[in-house]
Amino acid sequence: MSSSAQERAKALAREMMKAMREAKAAEARAKQLGEAIMQALAEARAEAEAARTIIEYPTGRYECASCGHSVLFTEPTRQLPPCDNCGSRQYRGHDPKVTKVAPPPPKRYPAGLYECGSCGARIAVVAQTDALSPCDICGSTRLKGL
Repeated sequence: MSSSAQERAKALAREMMKAMREAKAAEARAKQLGEAIMQALAEARAEAEAARTIIEYPTGRYECASCGHSVLFTEPTRQLPPCDNCGSRQYRGHDPKVTKVAPPPPKRYPAGLYECGSCGARIAVVAQTDALSPCDICGSTRLKGL
């Protein structure tokens, strides 16, 4: 092998090692992002569930559970304010009306991480859907949940 070909081979080997380090770093970052996505999706599901529960306190007289200060609410409210006297949010009085709103029917594919059946790429789906988009890398429509 000539000197210039040998130098070129060394340079290519260095580039290849650099690319492999970058690929490993990118893979680690993708794993971190995948975990962050799953956490965010779990939080989004919890928020959606909480939004489907409506708590409404009726009008009437309430008494602060901490200091006994009396309060009169003239309109229904979803959250009791802090007591003017001591700041507590615990009251005795009327029981709240709790309404559960039925969730929409589930979609075919829940939000989450999917893996391409052809190339192995990971795809994040951030909202429930009835149809998955093809893989961004290879175009395959064979995606499976992780």
